Amino acid sequence: MAIRFLDCMGSHYMVGIQQGRMGKQAIHAAWEIFSDSQHLEMIRKAKFAPKALYLIHCQQKAENFLKKVVKDALPEQHERIKGIASGADIPEKIVYLLQAIEMELMPKPSMYALGSGTLMGIKPDATTTGEPVLIKNFDYTLPYQDMLFVRRNKPMAGCQTLDVALAFSSGAHAGINEHGLCFLHTSAYPADSLSIKSIPLSIILQEALETCYTVEEATRLINRHARDAGASILLADASGDMRVLETSRSSSAQRFAENNYIIATNHYISPEMAKNQFPMDARWGDKALPRLRGESIYESSLTRYSRAEQLLSKGEINPDSAEEILADHNDGIPGENTICRHGAVFSTQASIIIYPNRKSIRVTSGKPCEGNFEEFTMKKV
Repeated sequence: MAIRFLDCMGSHYMVGIQQGRMGKQAIHAAWEIFSDSQHLEMIRKAKFAPKALYLIHCQQKAENFLKKVVKDALPEQHERIKGIASGADIPEKIVYLLQAIEMELMPKPSMYALGSGTLMGIKPDATTTGEPVLIKNFDYTLPYQDMLFVRRNKPMAGCQTLDVALAFSSGAHAGINEHGLCFLHTSAYPADSLSIKSIPLSIILQEALETCYTVEEATRLINRHARDAGASILLADASGDMRVLETSRSSSAQRFAENNYIIATNHYISPEMAKNQFPMDARWGDKALPRLRGESIYESSLTRYSRAEQLLSKGEINPDSAEEILADHNDGIPGENTICRHGAVFSTQASIIIYPNRKSIRVTSGKPCEGNFEEFTMKKV
């Protein structure tokens, strides 16, 4: 399936309207998928209450808490969300609840994670063309691959950006701005608790893309806001700075590229953050989806990390063939633990390659072993 492409400019509200209009069908479909999913049952505390009534309660909670926090802390992102709702002809509180999915369904000891993935940053000395490249497989549990699109923004205030987002989201899962700052991120499993004053990480990262020039500036912005979940965030900029910022809801630590590359999956590597995650021998509890119960939380993450190390240590990487790494099945049958993930619950729903020097992104929707990548570039300002 071809990737939807949105080329927009104007105020954040007008950009949101354009996004909402283009993604209207996908946004309404996302709401239907979530409303009928097992994921909703996982967070539904009052089981005796009718589901319709619980959904109303969730919408109101998102409007009362998340909307206020975003509006106060990141007003431009609030304006985009308001525009998305208007353009898609759907209540604003539903759009806010869809933003909150990544908060409500983040890992809990007895439950499960909504998303995972594999990130790799390759520095210029390790590529055949002498340019850096960042790559990501986006693994998810809800079937949202048809809701993915590439958004090229030229806002009235802030940096021009090229980013990858879900139709209903103000935030992004990957992106680059006109100054060469770029990011990818994936989930981690912190043990600290969620604050009602938190903001979805994807929204914070979009704000960083629109307002920062360097990795250092972006790191400070990310750390300034209360985050909804744990993550490993791969950041790079035009100066050649490349690092992973490992975050929990309340703390963070940085890792820098060694051997001219850096990798992140879904467990912390830095000693500071490793103390702040679920134990490495943790298993999914009895409230998890049936196919996950009793399984190791970290087996896939550890295996994918090890395989990525093997692939990147073989020699120089051709940036124009990076999709071969993302489509890797470990010389065997694809499954839960391969970089191109074919699990019963988690599967790769999109692959993203960022070329910082070219200011371009290549994306495929679905598994990289099955799809074709499309390239998108940033217009000259």
